[in-house]
Amino acid sequence: MKGSHHIILETKHLKYEFDIKRNITIILGDSATGKTTMMGLLRERGLRGESSGVKLQSDVPCEVYAGNEDQWQMLLNSYRQSILFFDEGYSFIYKKEFASAIADTDNYYVFITRKPIKCLPYSINEIYGIRTTGKYHFPEQIYHEFYPVYTEDDDIPSRII
Repeated sequence: MKGSHHIILETKHLKYEFDIKRNITIILGDSATGKTTMMGLLRERGLRGESSGVKLQSDVPCEVYAGNEDQWQMLLNSYRQSILFFDEGYSFIYKKEFASAIADTDNYYVFITRKPIKCLPYSINEIYGIRTTGKYHFPEQIYHEFYPVYTEDDDIPSRII
């Protein structure tokens, strides 16, 4: 899978809009920034489809990994040309064996985490936080977008060293 994929995920009161540009994307953030909510919406859409009340616009399938710790290899092989979302709760995403396995697939991977995944080769340009805009008053919609954690103004080489 190549290129950028624009994704819009929304309900009556929440909206996430973002682009996935590379095969590995990292979403960082403190508590209450919308990471878990986004994963829950994606999971609900995957389980119940349109009856969930969650609208998903994407040119490729978007799936939340929901298997057991010991099933990841088998389940990983069942996905093709998809964007797979992983929560930090899975310990296997921090292992070299997992990094080797995803290197040979045609999927894109999004990791929701608070700590670095050292075994994965990802670009610092694909590390994002979630920014919330809009009003917090019912029934106004709350809009979420990704923003790059590192910008051209940051002294990236000194952070890497």
